[in-house]
Amino acid sequence: MRIAHAPYSARGALLGLAMALAAAPASAGIRYQAVTRTTDAQSRAHEVQIEAWVSGDKARIDFRTSDNPIAKSGTYIVTPDAGRTLYLVNPEDKTWSRWSVEGMLGMVGGLMNGGLGPLLKIEFSDPKVEKLLEEDGGQVAGIPTRHSRYRTSYTMKIKVFGMGRASGVVSEEDLWVANRLHEPGLGVWLRSEPPRTGNADFDKLIAAGYERTQGFPLKSSTVSTVTQKDKQTVTHRTMEVTDFKNVEVPDSRFELPAGYQERQLPAIAGGQPRNGD
Repeated sequence: MRIAHAPYSARGALLGLAMALAAAPASAGIRYQAVTRTTDAQSRAHEVQIEAWVSGDKARIDFRTSDNPIAKSGTYIVTPDAGRTLYLVNPEDKTWSRWSVEGMLGMVGGLMNGGLGPLLKIEFSDPKVEKLLEEDGGQVAGIPTRHSRYRTSYTMKIKVFGMGRASGVVSEEDLWVANRLHEPGLGVWLRSEPPRTGNADFDKLIAAGYERTQGFPLKSSTVSTVTQKDKQTVTHRTMEVTDFKNVEVPDSRFELPAGYQERQLPAIAGGQPRNGD
């Protein structure tokens, strides 16, 4: 049987393409996948699935499944400097937007500190942080971890035109942290930090009760309970890395696509999602 061969020109083109791909700059890095599931106070379930690449300070997070109206399915975040500068890229309409973490936190903090004048004021008091557990966490996605559990509690009082009501807030968080991972770009999505209220001074008090975590959480589970008189609302959030590999990552994966246009995000979208929030 005679086997037909591709024309020389076609074979030459394929060879040239293969050589070009082989010559493309690439760096040692990490590829991982993670899923975040949230159940809110109304028992509504949400799920975010991401695929991410990291090399040193550079990171890219692709939203494979997401019902977030801003970071929706098909969009991705890219950063050249471990999250200090973030860009949200939308291939569907060929745009990119700057994502300001500081802007969002500043806006939330302003509201928490009475930014609406006499209309709304939110006060926090009685912060308490307890470390409940520290043990071997086994492996998550093939990576050894340490398992710790924290309980954070405080009182929140919301006043509208001077009339207020108080709520007790208790948050229990379990973390499975891989302390042998050191790529700074991992912290763009896999962040370990105490709960935030938006009030800078109060958040510092809470953060002071947490030990500084070395490494990055590959799995977390948080249950938050808000009690107001005889009424309780509970929210659940879990995050888990499901696949983790050391790979070569093309440098082009972290670049903004040529020809895309800049677009301003709405002010309320200025903050960075935390593991799927």
